[in-house]
Amino acid sequence: MTNPKHTEMSPEECCFFLRKYSFGSLISDDLQISNVPFILSHDNLVETHLAINNPQLKSLDDHECLLTVLGPHAFISTDSYVSKPAVPTWNYASVDIRGRSRLMTAAELESSLDTMLKNFQPKLMDDKLSLPDDFKQKLMAGITGVTIDVTQIKGKLKLGQHRSIQDQLGVFEGLKCTSQSGYANFAREWLRKFRPSILDDAEY
Repeated sequence: MTNPKHTEMSPEECCFFLRKYSFGSLISDDLQISNVPFILSHDNLVETHLAINNPQLKSLDDHECLLTVLGPHAFISTDSYVSKPAVPTWNYASVDIRGRSRLMTAAELESSLDTMLKNFQPKLMDDKLSLPDDFKQKLMAGITGVTIDVTQIKGKLKLGQHRSIQDQLGVFEGLKCTSQSGYANFAREWLRKFRPSILDDAEY
């Protein structure tokens, strides 16, 4: 069993993370970058799309690539810690997906867009006023679909797992009313779901 304080995510944690955070930076082997929404299927296949005039497409037609996804993150002040000595740090969660990309056919793109709509805004599927078929076809002419056959998924979790319960709760409290409260909520919920032994029976 994985040590709950290890920073490497389990496969289950990676999949949960990627379904929760579906926007990342797609990096081709010539170091071009596009920021894209995506979906990850159960077949270990990533689907996304880029504007048809995006020059990176030439580097995504049967090439190795990397999709990196950054989740909530926050600066952690030593003021949050009960334990001393301590140094400030930056906590975060991220997942890197490596694989081989290829360009979709027109039929694959239409199917992929339907899948993305079902995932992100299912009610739009039957809303012909907001998305009539001719308008959808016109939009499709301006994008190209990209699939990534995933070869590796690695996640890094730096939530201060090695620190005491008191320090963890201090971080949550310290960030509660700040612009970084989203990280505090994420870290608390993540530890409760996947690493419950870290917080034990603490009130949180």
